[in-house]
Amino acid sequence: MARHRASWWAKRIEELSNGVDAGEIARRHSVKERTLVWWRSELARRARDERVCEPRLLPVVVHDAPAAAHGSTLDVVVEVGAARVTVRGRLTHDQLAAIVRAARGC
Repeated sequence: MARHRASWWAKRIEELSNGVDAGEIARRHSVKERTLVWWRSELARRARDERVCEPRLLPVVVHDAPAAAHGSTLDVVVEVGAARVTVRGRLTHDQLAAIVRAARGC
């Protein structure tokens, strides 16, 4: 039996989501029905994992910080699970997102 890539299985799963019977799809493509069903759950899991790894950043507003207003550096502390990263100085949104992704292991 030929091995297929995830993209091939994604097309079969699309057929399945359009209401075509799993057994019919499996017979037409010479694959096992239970393998088709497994790939449906696997692709759904992969999609969830990708969404989980996208950091959600919220805006931060600093009030009453005279030291920061006078040119002192500001520390940004990022804690994700057991990982803790402290950054001093300027930090862009992209840099902060990269730090969070790295801390999460994504």
